[in-house]
Amino acid sequence: MTNKNRRKKNSIPPLKTYWWIISYLRPYRWQVFLFIVCSLIAVGVEMSIPKGVQYLIDHIIPNEQTSQLVNILAIFSIFLVIMFLAMMLRNSLQRIIQEKAAQDLQTSLFTHLRKLGFAYYERKPIGKTLSLFSSEVIAVQQIYSRYFPAIIINSIVLIITAAFMISINWKLCLLIIPFFLSYYLIGPYFEKKAAVYAKETQQSRNQLNKKIYDSVSGLLELKANNRENWDLALTEEKLSLFHKDFMKQLVMNYARGLVRRVTIYFGAVAIFAYSAVLIQNNQLTIGEFVALTFYYFLVIRYMTVIVTNISEQTILMNQAEQLFTFVHEKPEIEESKSPVILEKVCGNMEFRDIHFGYPSMPNILKGFNLTIHAGEKIAIVGKSGNGKSTLLKLIGRFYDPQQGTVFLEGVPLSKLSLSQIRDSIGFVFQDTYLFNKSIKENVKFGNPDATDEEIVEACKQANAHKFISELQDGYETVVGNRGIRLSGGQKQRMAIARMILKDPKIIVLDEATSSLDNLSEKEVKSAFDTLLEGKTIIAVAHRLSTIENYDRIIMMEDGKNVEIESYQELMKHSSPFAQKAGVLIE
Repeated sequence: MTNKNRRKKNSIPPLKTYWWIISYLRPYRWQVFLFIVCSLIAVGVEMSIPKGVQYLIDHIIPNEQTSQLVNILAIFSIFLVIMFLAMMLRNSLQRIIQEKAAQDLQTSLFTHLRKLGFAYYERKPIGKTLSLFSSEVIAVQQIYSRYFPAIIINSIVLIITAAFMISINWKLCLLIIPFFLSYYLIGPYFEKKAAVYAKETQQSRNQLNKKIYDSVSGLLELKANNRENWDLALTEEKLSLFHKDFMKQLVMNYARGLVRRVTIYFGAVAIFAYSAVLIQNNQLTIGEFVALTFYYFLVIRYMTVIVTNISEQTILMNQAEQLFTFVHEKPEIEESKSPVILEKVCGNMEFRDIHFGYPSMPNILKGFNLTIHAGEKIAIVGKSGNGKSTLLKLIGRFYDPQQGTVFLEGVPLSKLSLSQIRDSIGFVFQDTYLFNKSIKENVKFGNPDATDEEIVEACKQANAHKFISELQDGYETVVGNRGIRLSGGQKQRMAIARMILKDPKIIVLDEATSSLDNLSEKEVKSAFDTLLEGKTIIAVAHRLSTIENYDRIIMMEDGKNVEIESYQELMKHSSPFAQKAGVLIE
């Protein structure tokens, strides 16, 4: 992607993002107000120092008024104490506000993340999503802590300081106006360029992070296929782009600083030269000269802070816009505002004229129809790519069909609450996800209110208790990231134990025993036959041995279904049918 194209990507009005960020400060508006008051007190004391120095030089020291000198120094000391107290309170408020607002922001991000459908996760790299909760949130924290109050307060200080300077000698103020204008006219050009390069650096850094994440995640595949050098070349390409952008940003930052210093120094030289003339002509006192010089550098300081803050905030706003875009990402699954609440879920389901396809892909389901009665055991078979697993995702309303309706107890899923739908269904997926917690906590995920005895019993029924007991820490064993310390079969048995503990009315199995050996599979299957009696079971299977006791077998072909009455009928035509259905006879 060229630099020009990268710059065009941002189409969100900055003010819109700005007001959205401010909205998280509203619950803490009184703390923000107190923060601004404390800042003004601290700055007010600082601004009074040059006037005090002027008074000392012009009136106290020449007249040797020692008693007044002591009084003025005492007043200065009191003001300094007030200033330090105000600064301490301001800094404490700053930390409280930024942490609380950032926490609220992260909570809202995570809440929205849960609302987004699976289509979002499939098209967005996980590294980019994780970045939202780290670097982008930190960017907003910096806006809260450094820029919102600073720009307002520094602008006020700038105006007041300028007024003090004019009151001392308006001729000197006219002299230095061209230098201020030069700073504002030339400086922003460099600031804008620096902001553009900073944005490009951020984008190339994100691309590099994504590439590193992919390389680490796919390390086994890279080594197995001897593609490490190929991957290294791609990584070096991303790294080279990042360093190129970073160096451009570095050079522009240097040029920006140079322009500032030259402007400041020439302005100071002009003040000193003209002040010497005014002092010789008795048009300016030494005290006024010292005060003006102080105020000049104060103006430069605050002006620099304002321009820098605006520039740096622009960079941070680029990151904040990514958060804004994320929270305004429309969920693919919209929950009904007034959902129907089913008094009882028995397990009756219906698929009526279902058409579904993934984005940019042809429809995988084309007019699928199926009625399932409560307590039925339905097996779904078919070759890979015919939509078996997709159909299971429609049951949990992880996706909505483009056409047609899925019913639960005669009510369209779109009119029910997602919580009731998913509380009524127990899923066991082929690829089991385990959290980096203990075995007990992972199983308890199925029912957070379960007792230790119920957890152990569920694991026994899932044929998992034996291997758990043989582990050194038993049920307290931490399974590692995604359950990496357990075998595929062990993870699947834990997923089954989870589902047993949940005790739902409808059970959805997506190759739930595919990672088990034959003996374990028979033991789990035997437990299923007893435990799941009276429940509605919908299972995707590739082995006929797992669906022997099912009531109906549905073969999916070309996005539609062909019903086979029973396992016995299927076995009459086992060889040709098995080949067509993509199942394994054992």
